[in-house]
Amino acid sequence: MWNRIELKERGKISFKRSYWKSVLVCVILLFLSFGVGGGGSSSVSSTASSYINNKVNNGYYEDYDENYYNDDGEQFYDEYSSDETFIEEDIGTFFNVFAPIVIIIVVIVFIIGIVIKFFVAYPLQIGANNFFMNIREREGSLDSLICIYKSGKLKNSVITMFMQELFIFLWSLLLVIPGIIKSYEYRMIPYILCENPNIDRKRAFEISKQMMMGNKWNTFILDLSFIGWNILSAITFGVVGVFYVNPYIQATNAELYAVLREDALINGYVDEMELIGFN
Repeated sequence: MWNRIELKERGKISFKRSYWKSVLVCVILLFLSFGVGGGGSSSVSSTASSYINNKVNNGYYEDYDENYYNDDGEQFYDEYSSDETFIEEDIGTFFNVFAPIVIIIVVIVFIIGIVIKFFVAYPLQIGANNFFMNIREREGSLDSLICIYKSGKLKNSVITMFMQELFIFLWSLLLVIPGIIKSYEYRMIPYILCENPNIDRKRAFEISKQMMMGNKWNTFILDLSFIGWNILSAITFGVVGVFYVNPYIQATNAELYAVLREDALINGYVDEMELIGFN
């Protein structure tokens, strides 16, 4: 049975061996995790706000609540006595004119996000795992990041990664707990793919399940053991995370996979033709 303290110590040694490269790899992953996503709704709301504010600032909405008098001296209010009428009309105009454009922009942004996720984020996530597996034994090379592109098996890898996320999402719809359990069950899939990008999708899921059988709780405790470091990272606005915590966690996870991989080979539910090693 593996020991989390030993894993963390070995992980610390590994990433320090290639410290600056490890930091760079984690920065790339961090950028992708924040960069792939929306922001369209906030853009729409800010555009609408600026449109209305321009109207107000340019004098379109003056105070019309003053009194008016007809020829007989009787007091009455002008039909445009409230600026709310103008605001409502311009909001309607905005959505009639700009809503189709906004929808098109949101759709384009969404499609671009999907393309980036499939052809950049997924391959680099697998490549990052490959990098941290390699630095366990030697000085790492950033070429490890593009291992999926070099393998020529991009399609199989990204589809498997997508199915992993999809299954976790669908399980999360039942309740939060099943989604968490499945996320641990499928955790080793990116490592399996960086060893063998050509592996069958169902087989990758099967191997990951077998590896994590009886290890999910201990892996959860391993993740929990980094909570102090994550708090320190938050206090320093991510500085400690970028330069220490994130590489530390990634290297420790690589050590975990190495242990589970060895157990899988010893126990015979996977062979060396399926887990062919790291380049």
